[in-house]
Amino acid sequence: YLVGPSTVSKVIAVDDLDLEIGQGELFGLLGPNGAGKTTTVKMLCTLLTPTSGRAWVRGFDVVKDSNQVRKIVNMVAGGERMLYYRLTGRENLTYFAELYDVPPSQVRKRAQEVLELVGLTDRADDEVEKYSKGMKQRLQIARGLINDPQVLFLDEPTIGLDVDIAKELRTFIRKKLVDEQGKTVLLTTHYLAEAEELCDRVAFIFKGKIVATGTPTE
Repeated sequence: YLVGPSTVSKVIAVDDLDLEIGQGELFGLLGPNGAGKTTTVKMLCTLLTPTSGRAWVRGFDVVKDSNQVRKIVNMVAGGERMLYYRLTGRENLTYFAELYDVPPSQVRKRAQEVLELVGLTDRADDEVEKYSKGMKQRLQIARGLINDPQVLFLDEPTIGLDVDIAKELRTFIRKKLVDEQGKTVLLTTHYLAEAEELCDRVAFIFKGKIVATGTPTE
């Protein structure tokens, strides 16, 4: 039974957004809370179906070729619980590796590789509930790398982190993921300084629309 008037309303979260991101680029999507950043990322990750328009990731349509897209992308969010706290770091990565169809013979090796990459080998067999905030976020990035994605979506990955931990994480993203591994990264943030420090190019999004695109200097 419904009591009172209907409260259902439609909101256009992303409005005719047009972007092109180059391979190996660290591209920033910068805007205030509610601008449409997370909705954009979720559509590109196949977590949300666009109501109109088309989008491709490495040539695959996010709607028609969603299974192929999922094989080559991964997503890391900030301030969200995307880990199992009662499992160890290594157990988390083993579990997610199996979800992403990493071949069984390579699961342990791949988990060890990403643990080394994010600097958590010495705490790999501790339960995640014993990790600090920064360690949890590094493990989230390790989870995001477990399937060796060609494109990595980082949705406000430093939100809620202490200043020094956030700076360490930004350095890792720029040097390890982009410069050394050549990953294509789409980073969403509402921190101007973060976009300026990290990104090759930045697009400003406001009320679902792109209002400016260019290098941080521009």
